[in-house]
Amino acid sequence: PVASVASNMGHLLGTGLLNDGESAAVAERLLRPEMFTGFGLRTLSSANAGFWPLSYHCGSVWTHDTAIIIAGLAKDGHTTAAARLALGLLDAAEAFDYRLPELFGGYSRDDAPRPVPYPMSCFPQAWAAGSAAPILDALAPAEHAAAGHEAVHAGPLGKFHAANLAGSGALGGPGRGTAAESGPIRHCP
Repeated sequence: PVASVASNMGHLLGTGLLNDGESAAVAERLLRPEMFTGFGLRTLSSANAGFWPLSYHCGSVWTHDTAIIIAGLAKDGHTTAAARLALGLLDAAEAFDYRLPELFGGYSRDDAPRPVPYPMSCFPQAWAAGSAAPILDALAPAEHAAAGHEAVHAGPLGKFHAANLAGSGALGGPGRGTAAESGPIRHCP
């Protein structure tokens, strides 16, 4: 075994495999500066001897990896931690014209005020695009309509209403709609 702190532990969040104490310990560990860059979670702790911020598996930030952990944090009730990571990814998204790449450099926000592009990153990237759902859910938890595909989201980004949500229910909706049935998303005054 290799004694390392890596983002993989965050994949256990929200699965029910951790007790409350273990979940809290994982959440706390992931939010430390050697894991959280300010934009996302490194794949490997910066305190590890093998860390390199532009290494694919040993220090870069994978957008979808951070998003999976955001969803797990939210499900386990660590909503403040989930929102902190989501806001970090949202800041990274702005730097990439709101088209998150597969991964980016694991440099600290203190050292690099903008996320550093990874030289060979796929852009756009499908699983990175899917990160939008956990980001939205963490920043604007839905209040769901009882009888359908509707949600009203309210949070740090303001309040908006989404109707006829399609997909797997990542936004909390029942997931029975189709892309053709999706309705408009509109900002609420």
